[in-house]
Amino acid sequence: MKSLNELRLEKGQLATQAAEILKIAATEKRDPSDEEYRKFDTIHDDIEKLTVNITRLEKQDAAERALGQVEESRVKPNKLEERARPSGNGEVAITEYDRTEALRTWMMGGPVGMDQLSEDRRKHALRCGVNPESRTINLRLGPAMKATEPMGSILRVSTDDMRQWQTQRTEERAALTGLQSSTTTGGYTTADETMKALEVALLAYGGMRSVSTVIRTATGGPLPIPTTNDTSNKGEIIGENTTSNELEMTFGQLVLDAWKYSSKYILASIEFLQDTSINASEFLGSALGTRIARITNDHFTTGTGSQPNGIVTAATSSAVTLSGVASASYDNIVDLVHTIDPAYRNNGRFMFHDGGLKMLKKIKVLQYSGDTTGAPLWVPGLAAGQADTILGYPYTINQSMTTPATGVKSLLFGDFSKYIIRDVRDVTVVRADELYAILGQVAFLALSRHDGDLLDAGTHPVKYATQA
Repeated sequence: MKSLNELRLEKGQLATQAAEILKIAATEKRDPSDEEYRKFDTIHDDIEKLTVNITRLEKQDAAERALGQVEESRVKPNKLEERARPSGNGEVAITEYDRTEALRTWMMGGPVGMDQLSEDRRKHALRCGVNPESRTINLRLGPAMKATEPMGSILRVSTDDMRQWQTQRTEERAALTGLQSSTTTGGYTTADETMKALEVALLAYGGMRSVSTVIRTATGGPLPIPTTNDTSNKGEIIGENTTSNELEMTFGQLVLDAWKYSSKYILASIEFLQDTSINASEFLGSALGTRIARITNDHFTTGTGSQPNGIVTAATSSAVTLSGVASASYDNIVDLVHTIDPAYRNNGRFMFHDGGLKMLKKIKVLQYSGDTTGAPLWVPGLAAGQADTILGYPYTINQSMTTPATGVKSLLFGDFSKYIIRDVRDVTVVRADELYAILGQVAFLALSRHDGDLLDAGTHPVKYATQA
């Protein structure tokens, strides 16, 4: 596989080739031909594939730097003792293979029967804190708010402080789940790691979770979040020995509920559970997690409010109408950006369907007086960790948005950290032993509770543009 630097260099070369196609057409004072557009689109398809690979390698590189080592994965020695390597403090290091086998043991615990589970499998389950007799596994996706940490006090701090708080709480949880023996206090938390693929699927799908502020609560009761808009109020000059005037603030609230989601169940045969050599945690976690991720991302994007209130639904109109059914102009994009208050624009980004990205990539910007060719509005990020940008702002592709068409809210811009996603702490994975027992099958499903809405006290941190 090519290195990061090689992939970035190849991405830059392709971007230059695509720009040259637009430049030739502009020099000849004509629109690109159908053949040129096909070549242009093909080049950008290749750029997108490179971008995905670059992002993956950057994530892996960051993970390895954070851990100081590459995590052992899918190692399958012949003896249990060879896998149970002591850590520096004398405890047993739990490997990825241990977690995979612990989950497989839980999956088999009902249909096969505890008396048919080998001692070797029981040890895997015990080490990872998994009870094979239980019909459910509760997964803590992240740190929950303490009862002593009211939502109002948290949201009065800045977005950076919020993300720092979340990171600190996540690190606290990680400290409990790294290296543990079967008797270590808190050992039950290692069960979460057996289904890490479920959390990965939730985080990776759709785009909303990657840019929103995600909070996790220990219970599912209504969660009121205070809001206030004091932007029109100003202070005053007063004379010596003069009493200051009172100017009260007006508060509102945003209430988040906890809608219950089901992955719908999947079936696995007993033969599959006994004989398969695939990674059980990846199979089950990806299958269940992606299903919940799809429906929640749809609702976080276009939800009506009788479910999560989606970002498209909650966003405010910018009054910008794009110049065509499936096109836009440079002036349109500038107008949209400047409808957002500078306080939110500093953390601004775009969001659109992949069809919206294709539309924006075809926009050319004149660089100087007399320039007849222009340069693409889309600029690739070629340095390590640098994002591709539109008009200097990063963007998120969200396939739950609608592709550009007449009357469609095709572009969003603003501070997406003001969209609050609420997760109720546990995701429950259920093993239904008896439902399809007569067929020799077992049903598995995941249940979780979520809500989402835009925190907007009247300052409109996110706005949309409509296609003509």
